[in-house]
Amino acid sequence: MKERLEKLIREAQKHSATDIHFTIRNQQVKIAMRSIRGFIDIEGADYDLALFNFIKYQANLDLGNLSIPQSGNFEMMFNGKRLYFRFSMLTTLQVQTAVLRLLNNHEVITIDDLSIRKEQTRTFYNWTHLRSGMILVTGPTGSGKTTTLNAILEEIALNKQLKVITLEDPIEIVSPNYLQLQINERLNLTYEEGIKQLLRHDPDVVMIGEIRDSETAKMAFRCALSGHLVFSTMHCKCASEAIKRLCEFGLEKHELLDTLSAITNQRLFVSKKRKGRICLYEILEKQPLRRWIEEDQPSCEHVDIFKEIKRAAEEGIIYKKDAKADLYDFDESVYPVSQPA
Repeated sequence: MKERLEKLIREAQKHSATDIHFTIRNQQVKIAMRSIRGFIDIEGADYDLALFNFIKYQANLDLGNLSIPQSGNFEMMFNGKRLYFRFSMLTTLQVQTAVLRLLNNHEVITIDDLSIRKEQTRTFYNWTHLRSGMILVTGPTGSGKTTTLNAILEEIALNKQLKVITLEDPIEIVSPNYLQLQINERLNLTYEEGIKQLLRHDPDVVMIGEIRDSETAKMAFRCALSGHLVFSTMHCKCASEAIKRLCEFGLEKHELLDTLSAITNQRLFVSKKRKGRICLYEILEKQPLRRWIEEDQPSCEHVDIFKEIKRAAEEGIIYKKDAKADLYDFDESVYPVSQPA
């Protein structure tokens, strides 16, 4: 089983995929991988069902209660490197599905590697000098939020000599340079409880994996108000949407004005000019951020993520057909559907 799993990992590396999807219907297994170009079907093997059961065992799932959604973690050595995995499974009346996520199957990325815009790189470095406040990294699933955060936290931990503690679910990028806590709701280690516990360890910088509810939002901002620099993520289509979400979570605008230092939104695209992928960013901070909070409207100079994607497509940095997926007001006269990339 281990040999088949290693073959799948090599395929994932070949396609720069981080997720391996399993679908089991009538004892037949279908395997696919999510890459930046979409799903890629993988040729099956006779013992893939046995592999699926092997992974369930490795992830320490409750094999006697597979009717409820479950997830678990495990690790293994691969090509001399310790890889970490999260395995999540869901059973319905018709099928059983699961996702195996490779948590640290990537190259080391620094702040200098994040953005193609020099002014944005300077902004990321400026954030490492802050001593308090809240910085939100937003974007859809798979847009590289964890990678962005890790690059910034590594810079803070290594070069600023500050104590960094993270609270994550799951820990996606394992780092030896800062303390990482894994959420475990079975043991009552929720985000809310985890924030209480990590503050007792006198951190300078705190990273909360995701703000997904009112209690976590209020605890995170309370942490920032107490003099800590706090980073977190939210799933939003643009930076300004994060402000609306925070207000829906019960935070007052004066709390946002006092605490919120910056919001970034991002997307990953296949690069047209070089091998691999690039990340495009929207950065909302300082006066444009204050105006959004106070007046609920953008300033003239602010470049949101949609303008940034349009600009990158016009400059030939990304493919126009890829940009179209994110631009709801896409101008067909400028970018015809039939136009080759």
